[in-house]
Amino acid sequence: MKLKWFIPTLLLTLFFLLPTQASAVEFSITNVHINAYLQENGNVKIEETHTYQFNGEFNGITRELIPKTGTEIIQLEASENENILKIEKDKTLYRIYRSGEDETITVTIRYTIVNGVDVYPDVSEFYWPFFDKSNKSDYENLSITIHPPQASDKVIAFGYDEAFGKETIASEGIVHFDFGYVSKKENGDIRVVYPSQLFSSAPLASEKLMEKAILQEQEKGIATALNREENRELLSTISSILLPVFAIILGILMTFTWIKARSLKRRILQELAGVTGTPKQYMSLPATILFTNYHLPPQAIAAALLDLVRLGYVKKLSNNSFQLINRNVTETHQDILIKWLFDEIGADNEFSFKNLDEYMKNKKNHTKFTKYQSMWVQAITKEVNERELYEKKTTYRMLIGFSSLILIPFLFFFPVYGLFVSFFFTIVLFLTVIIYAISYRPRTETGARVFLEWSLLKKNFPSLSQDDWDLWTEDEKMRAFIYALGLNEKKMQKKNEKLVSIFQKPVDHAQSTSFSGINITTLILLASIASPGFSTASNTATQSGSSSFSGGGAGAGGGGGGSGAF
Repeated sequence: MKLKWFIPTLLLTLFFLLPTQASAVEFSITNVHINAYLQENGNVKIEETHTYQFNGEFNGITRELIPKTGTEIIQLEASENENILKIEKDKTLYRIYRSGEDETITVTIRYTIVNGVDVYPDVSEFYWPFFDKSNKSDYENLSITIHPPQASDKVIAFGYDEAFGKETIASEGIVHFDFGYVSKKENGDIRVVYPSQLFSSAPLASEKLMEKAILQEQEKGIATALNREENRELLSTISSILLPVFAIILGILMTFTWIKARSLKRRILQELAGVTGTPKQYMSLPATILFTNYHLPPQAIAAALLDLVRLGYVKKLSNNSFQLINRNVTETHQDILIKWLFDEIGADNEFSFKNLDEYMKNKKNHTKFTKYQSMWVQAITKEVNERELYEKKTTYRMLIGFSSLILIPFLFFFPVYGLFVSFFFTIVLFLTVIIYAISYRPRTETGARVFLEWSLLKKNFPSLSQDDWDLWTEDEKMRAFIYALGLNEKKMQKKNEKLVSIFQKPVDHAQSTSFSGINITTLILLASIASPGFSTASNTATQSGSSSFSGGGAGAGGGGGGSGAF
């Protein structure tokens, strides 16, 4: 498993999952109190006081009032300290103008709900949603008070969702709903029932007797709440056991795999102590670069071409051009590279950077360039996979991945029952399991040895002395240089530039050239042109191929509403 990528990936995933909020106007609604005065004719006079605390400039507040079916909102006005404020209505949204900056204001809103009380032969009820899921703002302290037209000692009062259990019946039949803090996008319908005699001048909504049905609804709500609380306690108990046990087991597994990998690394490093020179090749240099670097930068194309030169398949005609002299390569990706450079871009078994420049000037070739590059990378990846550098842990990874299914139901149930802390830790565990299952690919002993050998070269090369460098064979020097070029490793490249001074001395080509007929001096000169040429072409092809690709009421009878600012 690539541990250095594990934690950043997990944190980045969590970052994008966490909710964010942006608003043109910064405000909080610190207090809302609503008084509903029920009238004998069935209408309801409403007086709302909203206290807003603004941070920065603002133009006013908004109040959305979505009437229930069969009702109507009329005579809405707003004021501050008896000063009437301008109002603009847009369907069910009212914009109340009161501009300022860094202020706390209290606005009073008055309106009438026509036919707000449903009257039946035995009882009458005020069943109303003052806010619903369309509300986009939090209420820090909300209370609603219902006043009957006359005093009554016979009252039924209850609420749904956020309003459940918040009712208190006071003297003379006045009912208080003390909500406290209410989050945005929540329902909270209230239902208050009085004797029908209190509304003698109101029309009947129906001839049906309703008191029994309303009491049954209240009992149903109580039973639902009790069942919900039982389920919540059960889930809380489960979370207090399941999450720690799951985390401990996962932690043990991850710790065990880490200890195993660390032990293997220590043993190999002890065996490599004192070893100098460029490591022996277990696979091709492009495959080695991919395996030890996890990806292939554009400079790897130049490195692969120079490796063909080193191996004698290609020879240098000039510092800008090459000739193919042997197609009988050993790896598929070498064959793809030859066809890409010498057949697609070049011609007649020759390739030059002038050919590359001309080729990339035609935008139609950018797609072909990207296609060949993708085929080339896939072929190198295939070589890495065929070398058995990673342990076959398919079953283990599948079991780890499937274990996440245990957590999936709780990702739904925990937030539904308000267990948000448990929900957060469940998300963390779930993502950890998924990322661990995907990224866990332990290296075999051979894979670990190859990785560490080349990692040590990368680490130690910048401090390599001139005397040690002189002891290296020409082929070791060229392989180290090509590896550094393919990694785009700046420190190794700078060291090569420092050591190049030795190659400015007279060279005995009989001793200094490899079996391909070139030496490290020639390779360095070629790289100075090849690396920027392929980097520019790859970036050009990549950039050319890139592209960029108010709710209705949910309360009783379709009513609802919410608050905001502008």
